Amino acid sequence: MSTKYLQFVEPFRHTTLPEFLTFTVLLLFTLGVTKTIYNVFFHPLAAVPGPKLYAISPLPISWSRYWGKSPFKFAELHEKYGPIVRVAPDEVSSAGSTSFKEIYGPRYGKGGPLTRDARTAVSKDTFGAIGMFQADVEEHARTRRQLNPAFSEKATREQEPLVMGYVDSMIQKLRNAAERGEPVVDIEKYTMWLTFDIQGDLVFGEDVFKCIEKEQYHPWINISLTYFAGEVCIHALNDISPWALWFWQKFIVSKSLAEAQKYHTKTTLDLVDRRMAAGKTDHPDYMSFITSESKEGEVLTKEQMYANAHMLVMAGSETVATASATTLFLLLTHPETMVRAKNEIRSTFDSDKAITAASVSQLPYLVAAIDESMRVWPPVATSFNPRQVSSGGCTVDGYFIPEGSVIGIHNHAIGRLETYFKDAKKFVPERWLGDERYAGDAKELFQPFSSGPLNCIGLTMGRMETRVILAKLIYNFDIKLMPECSNWLEKQKNYVAWQKPPLMVKLTPVNRS
Repeated sequence: MSTKYLQFVEPFRHTTLPEFLTFTVLLLFTLGVTKTIYNVFFHPLAAVPGPKLYAISPLPISWSRYWGKSPFKFAELHEKYGPIVRVAPDEVSSAGSTSFKEIYGPRYGKGGPLTRDARTAVSKDTFGAIGMFQADVEEHARTRRQLNPAFSEKATREQEPLVMGYVDSMIQKLRNAAERGEPVVDIEKYTMWLTFDIQGDLVFGEDVFKCIEKEQYHPWINISLTYFAGEVCIHALNDISPWALWFWQKFIVSKSLAEAQKYHTKTTLDLVDRRMAAGKTDHPDYMSFITSESKEGEVLTKEQMYANAHMLVMAGSETVATASATTLFLLLTHPETMVRAKNEIRSTFDSDKAITAASVSQLPYLVAAIDESMRVWPPVATSFNPRQVSSGGCTVDGYFIPEGSVIGIHNHAIGRLETYFKDAKKFVPERWLGDERYAGDAKELFQPFSSGPLNCIGLTMGRMETRVILAKLIYNFDIKLMPECSNWLEKQKNYVAWQKPPLMVKLTPVNRS
């Protein structure tokens, strides 16, 4: 044993327990004060605007995430501090005019796209592969090439009858309810059932959930809807300390939750196995296009399908349901806009069958209303996967962001900034129709499906579904919002996806006889 070590420990050999505890407390206090001073005044992000408390610790923003209030907190911080805000010791929220280009863009000559924050990504050991939504830039590009045939314009055209079949089934269920004398329904629930049925069929090749048929959620979906909340909690705990995350996973996660997750994973694996065992079919699901049109050597493996199936269902269903229900709510709470949308739809089509994927794109006011809804209340309100700044750092809107920092763009905050959108908190579809009052709006910052090489692969299908759902609802029914839902938006919480309360409406079938 070295002499220096003995000299170091000698004073402690005769230390009493109270003295040792006092020393430990003072040491921890000194370290804490030192860390606080460093984070506030000497950290590479010290120059970035933001509240000092957030610079000291990740606890404040983690607290907002835990309670489902982070979109509102990010909007509040940007309104007060400007386009770039430091929201944690090593995290920045960006809402600047060059944010999408510098953070989500290809960044030619600057080291390429920033990679997603993968600190809490599902381990490769879970499925034998990493899902596209959590992969690094190279793996994401490879997986996206493999999936592209399923999301091409050709695929979308061939998938249209499948989508229309489910939408028509929902309309018929709603008609049946009205004829039974039950005209008041939770339309939010129906849009969720519908979009999960569509995506379940597209991913797994059959009507696996049967939500519309049975008018209830499938257990797989109920568990999936808790996934986002769990991911936010994992993110928050990991930001505080990896040890806090370990303790939560080891001692706090209940047995029932673990069993539910086990059931969910097994069900996903079984559904993927069943679909892949069927091979090439005439059914226009994603796998049919992947197997028939992918280049040799680029067909997804079973492990890759395991890793991507859950998020393909979730990303393609919950967001469309949110956009549909929110647009309908905003039209109903702004009667003059509903009148315009109703007149446009009912004067354009002489029958329900005339409402198609192609024809709904020719409804300028409905399209504008959907875009305005996604600006006011974006389905993806916060940064789903913030980026990790790579070697050498980067500059965003005049601020240097050092290597290792996490930076994200939050759509809810951008859409509510008067700097970019006049009457930012108002629902005004006319801003997308050339109204001169809004000529100065920074419409290039409206990116509800993200942007750059990691943007949403299913945006064409998502837009088509939302337009068809709303057009068919408004064509077939006179719709009235129930008074208890007048503050529906304010009741929501956000855990990546919005947790939405019932949206009760009264449906009166339109009599065209």
